[in-house]
Amino acid sequence: MGKVIIVFLSQLIFGFVRNLNTRYVSKENVKLSVITGFLVKTSWLVATYLGVSSLIEGNYIVTAFYIIGGVLGDYLSFKIKI
Repeated sequence: MGKVIIVFLSQLIFGFVRNLNTRYVSKENVKLSVITGFLVKTSWLVATYLGVSSLIEGNYIVTAFYIIGGVLGDYLSFKIKI
């Protein structure tokens, strides 16, 4: 159960900050681009490790939460006005 929560949250964060990062880069906001860039790389590393290892192990519940977390993060990022 812990792996499900971690993969869901890390993918949620990844999807969320990846889109914010793109928006900050396009606005040439260096400080926020660097901060969100760090969060993108960190959350990607955690989520990908857990997601891929779960897929290889045949743990499709974790894999499903990997996908759901990423999609929800993408959606939520557009709710933020910058």
